[in-house]
Amino acid sequence: MGVFNRKQDKLLFMIKTSCSVIRNADRFDAKELFKFYMHTPPFACLLDTKREPIIPNLSELEELLQHKDTSHSFYTVENKEGNVCGFVVLKGINSEALFGEIMLLFGDEMYDGEEVVIEEALKFIESRAFQQLHLRKLITTSLDEETRLRQFLINHNYHCEGTMREVLYSGGKWHNLETWAKFQILSDETQNK
Repeated sequence: MGVFNRKQDKLLFMIKTSCSVIRNADRFDAKELFKFYMHTPPFACLLDTKREPIIPNLSELEELLQHKDTSHSFYTVENKEGNVCGFVVLKGINSEALFGEIMLLFGDEMYDGEEVVIEEALKFIESRAFQQLHLRKLITTSLDEETRLRQFLINHNYHCEGTMREVLYSGGKWHNLETWAKFQILSDETQNK
């Protein structure tokens, strides 16, 4: 699945699905990632720990994406034409509590015509979390303006675990933040191991 590149000292990963290519993000993806940081209203998954928007500069994003620890958690999603459609990220892994946080960074236009690309990215990141890392729970967040993401999460068995009211003031109004979760359902056979 991956090829080891000694020069950069990181594992290069690429998987071709029926409608997309999912690969390690690299510093050359910084310009595409920067567009998501400039989006209004901001994406919930790009808020800082104080739930405020941050806007890194291009060189900061390049540095982030070339860091070897990022290469195992930050993936670029391309369509069949080779255009970057978005990003999928697995972060904040807590191996003791068996959970991690995912980020799905896709524009609204992707939910219209190419939702299958997002589905393949989600399937990939869930497989990485549940089968490879043996996590039991994935969480993610959405702002009330991210209606397409909300519906996508509901359609893929994520459940809202709570809403923080009026946590972000952007675009002349307050926004609510929802936390979503999906649990891995284990068979009795798997639990007894």
